[in-house]
Amino acid sequence: MQPHYNEGVKFRSLPLLALATSSLGLAQLSSTVSLSNGVEIEVTTSLGQPTGEEVLSVEMTRASGDSFYRILKDQNNLAVFAYELVVSRSADGNEMNFIAKPAEDDFAARFPYSDAGKPVPSLSSDHKFEPLRSGEEGQIGLFEIPGMGLTVADSIRVVINPEDAASSAGPLRFASLKVSINGGPPVQTAGSVSGRYAMFYIPDQGGYFFSTGPPNRGAFAKVGSIEGTRMRFTIDNASFECTAAKPILAQAESSDVWVYHDASYVPAGNWTQEIGTAAEPDKVEFFTAASDTLDWWLQ
Repeated sequence: MQPHYNEGVKFRSLPLLALATSSLGLAQLSSTVSLSNGVEIEVTTSLGQPTGEEVLSVEMTRASGDSFYRILKDQNNLAVFAYELVVSRSADGNEMNFIAKPAEDDFAARFPYSDAGKPVPSLSSDHKFEPLRSGEEGQIGLFEIPGMGLTVADSIRVVINPEDAASSAGPLRFASLKVSINGGPPVQTAGSVSGRYAMFYIPDQGGYFFSTGPPNRGAFAKVGSIEGTRMRFTIDNASFECTAAKPILAQAESSDVWVYHDASYVPAGNWTQEIGTAAEPDKVEFFTAASDTLDWWLQ
């Protein structure tokens, strides 16, 4: 059965390539990231009312510093649809801008066998969302298969408020984190972030990524511990001592911590910067972030 596309009130459906697939299950899937500059983004895929027993999964992976691939896969782990989502922040910091783009040559080169060597269905042209202010939501329809109860769409919700940026619950919380390396003077960021995974970026040092358990990706190592408001770890011959304004663990007093250091990681896109620095794209300061997935940062 071929998918059906229609016009929605909140979004414009775009013509897509024909898609043949089995029935799919699972109501909706989402991914949330919060940054210490006050930006929080949640991307959610809704499926409508699936009638089958098979599962549609959604993966998100970093495409560039300011864009991400959203990949929908069937129960055989084959991609049935993909597109690129580009994110930016307005110059005054009060709005977020999103553009959904077709997954084209770069995607095909990176994921050549994502659909057993066949071209993966995608958008036929760019779709620019209306600018979203804090608390607002935008949506794009992807495809429908009425006989299977599928009405697949992605929605994006944003929060732009330093005090509210840690709305997503998670075992790790970085609140006004201070980081000292080898006993040196600490660097500090304002704001609070919370999620299953947390990270911080230090200019000229790269990105440091944290988990309270061993993740199934990346070269994470159990190299430190968390107690109350303090986290200590040693990696790449450097000792770190981190202190926060509130307990770092939401559900325990202490824990081991798994750490991954990507020395080449450099955030891009003005959405990672503090308000007022949009005109200075090369000025990226120390910041913290948290999410329910590592895909916001790691390829």
